[in-house]
Amino acid sequence: MSALIERVKLTAAAKQQLSTLKRRTGIEHYNVIGRHALCASLANRSKVPNEILQFGGGLEIDWQTFSGDTNETLTNMLILRALAEDGDCSSATIRKVLHAHLHRGLSYLTADPNSL
Repeated sequence: MSALIERVKLTAAAKQQLSTLKRRTGIEHYNVIGRHALCASLANRSKVPNEILQFGGGLEIDWQTFSGDTNETLTNMLILRALAEDGDCSSATIRKVLHAHLHRGLSYLTADPNSL
């Protein structure tokens, strides 16, 4: 299943949000914060607004590093959300859903200091 996603891409703004959350919480690794952000967004049943993300100046994290021992669970959650939101579970749609929810989740966590 992990072949569906190889790299997690983050925009420059998301990279800054990760740095802010790392400083605020003392959580050392971006992947831990990212998993929390992804789950925070997936817990919200509303569809993420469709926006074009610009990844220049951001960063990339290997999917295996990002997902850790939650690889299959996160992949399955993304597949279900892709089917619910787009009626499609192609690799491209799953990556789109991942990036949209990860970025929305980072915005949630940055806006609410008590969320982590």
